[in-house]
Amino acid sequence: MNKMKYSKYIVTEPKPVPPDIRAKMEDERPKRKSTIESTHIMQVDSEVIPDMFYADAVWLWKGASEDKVEEPHIHEFPEVIAFIGSDQANPQDLCGEITIWLDGKEQKITRTCLIFVPAGAAHCPIIFNRIDKPIFFGTISPSTVYTRKAITEEESAGLEPKCRVITEVAEFGPGGGTPPQRPPDSDLEGARVMHLEDNVAEGSFYVDFVWIYKGTGQAPAQVHNHEWEELIAMAVCDRDNPYDMGSGKMSIVLGEDTYDINGSAMVCIPKNLNHCPWKFHAIVKPTLVFTAGPTGTYTGSHRQ
Repeated sequence: MNKMKYSKYIVTEPKPVPPDIRAKMEDERPKRKSTIESTHIMQVDSEVIPDMFYADAVWLWKGASEDKVEEPHIHEFPEVIAFIGSDQANPQDLCGEITIWLDGKEQKITRTCLIFVPAGAAHCPIIFNRIDKPIFFGTISPSTVYTRKAITEEESAGLEPKCRVITEVAEFGPGGGTPPQRPPDSDLEGARVMHLEDNVAEGSFYVDFVWIYKGTGQAPAQVHNHEWEELIAMAVCDRDNPYDMGSGKMSIVLGEDTYDINGSAMVCIPKNLNHCPWKFHAIVKPTLVFTAGPTGTYTGSHRQ
């Protein structure tokens, strides 16, 4: 990846875990009833990139668990929890089972989904019951700093139901319009997976997920900018090396410079910065691409 003006806006790793939390995790490890293999691949918030909103990405590769992860809690901001399956023949099949408590009630998740958690809605814990094929586990929020308030299970059960589990991809593209046409010279193979805006779940913000399996091409949007910060991210689905795209790569124009990306990365785009084209060059490893922004409806200079 080139070292240029906007290189600092490209994140390729998670935030360091504080020593006290790491020590606690190591102490608890022998007590766990889990064979889950996972990789915490990347994470961003305003401490990493000033003014950037929160996003976190984890690959769950395989295994099973009886352990509860997290505790019941609420936020003062909305959040989206993503569970995305990797079966190319049927990406809507999670190929696993996850239990999550939403609004104090236990729910079994077996399909690719986005879970919209409004501000003040109770959610968690989570049990990764069974991971048969890789599952992407992501959390995104328009808040620049992740904070939460722990509550008891009794408090959680007494709150008004607010969370929504979305398992069907929206019929149209961002903003409810017709999706832009793919460039004619593209031979990309992939699948549109999940999409969220206010018209899908009232009060939500923009999130979009697409699988790219192989090929060469580019995203439909040409150079444009937004009045809000945008996240463009790529998560390489390779258990042995999720940070390496092999012989493939992606490139994106930020300002006047082109940045080559050869592995999992979060591209954090400041508001009003011109960006794109966004190209995919000889992709050989399945890569989950997702974009997000703290806006209820996708807007931009290319849509005016």
